[in-house]
Amino acid sequence: MRLSISRSRESIWIWLFWGIGIYLALELGPFLIAARVFNMAAGELAGPYLAFAVPWVILAPLIWWLRKGEEQGSSPRRLARGWGFGMALFGVAVVVAVFYSGVALRLVDRTDAVGGLIAAVLLSVPIFYFSMHHMALKRISSRAAEKLGGCSPK
Repeated sequence: MRLSISRSRESIWIWLFWGIGIYLALELGPFLIAARVFNMAAGELAGPYLAFAVPWVILAPLIWWLRKGEEQGSSPRRLARGWGFGMALFGVAVVVAVFYSGVALRLVDRTDAVGGLIAAVLLSVPIFYFSMHHMALKRISSRAAEKLGGCSPK
């Protein structure tokens, strides 16, 4: 009998079910600690909890799609651009979740958060994109070279 998680490469729905379920379970611990530290009810932390769930909901299908593209033999440059775009989108979603949670938990003033959010997004997008593009291009190219029987570039 095979577990359905082992078939996650075949179906995006299995991938999303397992990936998002595990992510939300792992995310629950820090929010339970935050509830204790801030003496807040679970209802007050529901918004920030869901805000931190959104980045993975964005990235999980993108990872599955990019892995399928690699298996089908897409060009390394195209895959690296996809990884860079996905990481930039993930980074923006995380930055927005952090600032939203800061305002929702009354840790940051709303007017200060807007300026900080704009600056963080403008700085993080190129950093996330180009760093992930470089790393992905290097790894995808080395995997492609190994499949062809050559030695991997270092």
